[in-house]
Amino acid sequence: MEINERQPFESFLSPRQLTELKILSTKTNIAFHELLAMPSIVSLLEKLNNTTELNDELNNKEMILRNKVFINKNKEVLNKTQKALDHLG
Repeated sequence: MEINERQPFESFLSPRQLTELKILSTKTNIAFHELLAMPSIVSLLEKLNNTTELNDELNNKEMILRNKVFINKNKEVLNKTQKALDHLG
């Protein structure tokens, strides 16, 4: 590879990070390429994996994305609970 040749950002991410990014894209309805364009996306992925980190360590975009993920997870739990209740009653 020549020095001037640019590698796509995806090539610097681990397979696990790529998978998490694709899941995040699906859950937040933000296009994969838009997530890749965010300069702190790798940092966000690391922070999402470490739930003990303080919220003030997240910047605004990261906080919004993290909240979208939590909202989506809550919707999934709510839907499963509603289906279980419908099945019972």
